Amino acid sequence: MMKATYIVHGFVQGVGYRAYVKGVADRLGIGGVVMNQQDGSVLIIVAGEETLLREFEKNINISIKYGTQVHNIEKQYDSDQDNDADIDFSAFEIVK
Repeated sequence: MMKATYIVHGFVQGVGYRAYVKGVADRLGIGGVVMNQQDGSVLIIVAGEETLLREFEKNINISIKYGTQVHNIEKQYDSDQDNDADIDFSAFEIVK
């Protein structure tokens, strides 16, 4: 199992993006969290099989004319999950 951290930049707050990301994660069976950041970006931390994480990444990179517009995704893959001991990777959660 791998862990991936994404910082998503663009028009991604207040447009249903976190709910969309949760839907993608639930469909793929990936656990983790998604949360808004103070700078207007969205932070996503997930864990799953490498092939599922790659599919997840493709699906979260969306732009809709009058909605979500992802401009850039910073990503980091890590097989060590010790740094995120407080995250339950058995489900996916939207953090307020």
